[in-house]
Amino acid sequence: MRDYIFPPLHLPFFLIFILLPLFLTFLLVPTVFQVLFGVEKEVALLLFLLIVIGSFINIPVYKKPATFYSYQYNVFGIIYYVVRKGKIVVAVNLGGCIFPSILAFKAFLDTLIFINFVYFFIFLALATILSYAAAKPVRHVGIVMPMLFPVLIAISSSILVVFLSSAPLYVLPKLSFTIGVFSTILGADILHLKDIEKIGEGVVSIGGAGTFDGIFLTGIFSALVSILMI
Repeated sequence: MRDYIFPPLHLPFFLIFILLPLFLTFLLVPTVFQVLFGVEKEVALLLFLLIVIGSFINIPVYKKPATFYSYQYNVFGIIYYVVRKGKIVVAVNLGGCIFPSILAFKAFLDTLIFINFVYFFIFLALATILSYAAAKPVRHVGIVMPMLFPVLIAISSSILVVFLSSAPLYVLPKLSFTIGVFSTILGADILHLKDIEKIGEGVVSIGGAGTFDGIFLTGIFSALVSILMI
């Protein structure tokens, strides 16, 4: 008799909703880089390779002691807590945060001559606030946020900036990538640093575990949808 670790019906859903998006991401990211930055295919593949390799590198920024209540006992109606001391290391992920930030800044510089500076920062601030509101700290997991929400916010904000600035439509992918990356870094990660004790001890990495973190994916999918719109 065959033992299944999970029901067999889960396998098709795993292939469709996990492996297929990952495959499409590997396939499409270099193409998105080509469109965004006007580079050759080889350079786009190199950028993607750097992000993949960098996703395994966390650069420690600072450490802080923390107190955790690991056990709770109820004895005759009196609640006792067992306090455990721990340490939290805040780090920045090279591939999930630093490289996307550099690319987003480059995309922003490319749009400066077309957009209104004030409108850009107003809608970047709005997207950051919405990302902060949607992101929640989850113990032993990290900061989580619905995947499509920051993408829709980044695209909507970019469309408004383009419209109000009377900018050409072809700058929309660059704006979407920029707002998607920066609003996620600021709203989901940096502004939630005050909540890191809710996550638990260990390493808290801005940029996440691996390439497929919210920062990178938000920027890529925002740019991809924008490209399809123009």
